Amino acid sequence: MKHHLMFLLSVFIFFLFGGCEKDDTTPPVGNESTVYNVTYTDNTVFFDSLDVRSLVRIDTAAYIYYFDNSNPKIADLEVNDILLIYGVALRRVTGITQSGGETRVETGYATLNEAIRDGEISWNREISFQDGVIPDVQMLGEHMGLKSTTSDGFEFEYPYGDFTYRIKFTYTDKKADVEFEISKDLAGPVTAKFLAKGSIDNFYSSTKMKFENGQLTRFGQKNPGMQGELTLNLTVAGSGRDVITFDLPVVLFKFPMMVGPVPVTINVKVLFVFNCSVPVDGSSRVEVKFTYNSTTGIKYDGTTVSADATMGDQSMDKNIAQTGASSAIAANFGLAFPRLEIGVFGDLIVPWIHTAFLIGGDYTFTPACQQARSQFIGACGVDLSFLGVGYNASTVLWQKEKLLLQSGDCPEQKTSVYPERALAAEYK
Repeated sequence: MKHHLMFLLSVFIFFLFGGCEKDDTTPPVGNESTVYNVTYTDNTVFFDSLDVRSLVRIDTAAYIYYFDNSNPKIADLEVNDILLIYGVALRRVTGITQSGGETRVETGYATLNEAIRDGEISWNREISFQDGVIPDVQMLGEHMGLKSTTSDGFEFEYPYGDFTYRIKFTYTDKKADVEFEISKDLAGPVTAKFLAKGSIDNFYSSTKMKFENGQLTRFGQKNPGMQGELTLNLTVAGSGRDVITFDLPVVLFKFPMMVGPVPVTINVKVLFVFNCSVPVDGSSRVEVKFTYNSTTGIKYDGTTVSADATMGDQSMDKNIAQTGASSAIAANFGLAFPRLEIGVFGDLIVPWIHTAFLIGGDYTFTPACQQARSQFIGACGVDLSFLGVGYNASTVLWQKEKLLLQSGDCPEQKTSVYPERALAAEYK
């Protein structure tokens, strides 16, 4: 649903007193900054941080705003005006009704270019896990309490389907140590366990957009300094058939900020992928250590959208690669982390952009062939609709595969069984 009104008055108050910074320079990497230097279209009515005090209440389901008539801007408001409310909403006025001392303003969807004729909006934010807001954990509408929380980390776990998911973060002012564990133990011993453990350094997330004559002419989203190491391990034994691509609905960290009157949120999430077919007498153990120093990013030049990313230095080192059974077997595990989503006024302009890691092993017959592979992937989805451009697509930034093991009579180009598509394109 477009233009979600998740910014209630309580959230607005948080933003309002959080302050904002104006600057006319492009945000440099390594320094937090914001730029809001714009001129509005003729039919834009802007309620600034003082005017917004006349906003009495909001019907968030129907996108209706109730104002105190004491503000003179209310009397001048007309149907088809673009209503820009500091830290709260950007909407098109569709109806105005006065009752007593209040004015009821009905609204419809509007895009940012309908409010901004010319100018630049940009920000550069350090993603420091120590400073992120940890939201309440909700799964399928139910509150899932944290298993433990301290000043320097948290841990939670929950069952979902046949699996139990456990996530743990321990952070400092420079980096975060992370653990992701997924296990399957139905009525007996654990038959499948997937583990990712390592660390990730703080990095920066930068977004820039430029408008000319009411049109978006430039857009860029870039995340430099994505550096870390992550060891992935899969251990399965007689676990059966499991095919799961699970975009965890839990937001791990939120990074809200104000850029002028515009509320921006950078969310950090994770996506899990595993695809296994393990017979009763089959087992597989694969473990690979990934190291990387990369930049994810995407850009729009007014005509085309293209990658603005570098894979950088990376390595994939095999620790274990053992797979066997009396019949065909395949086991694969991957995750996308950090998986960022960038929102403006509640609309996601970058629904996801991530680095991803994938490992797997398989054994087949006729002819007998044992293999193990790993992949390092960068991918992105972008939606420029809220900025006034009808573009919504996914892009692979890079995709690097390494053959870790190959023995037996293997075809020269064996068809990959690894679920890389789920990590290189948006899962629906």
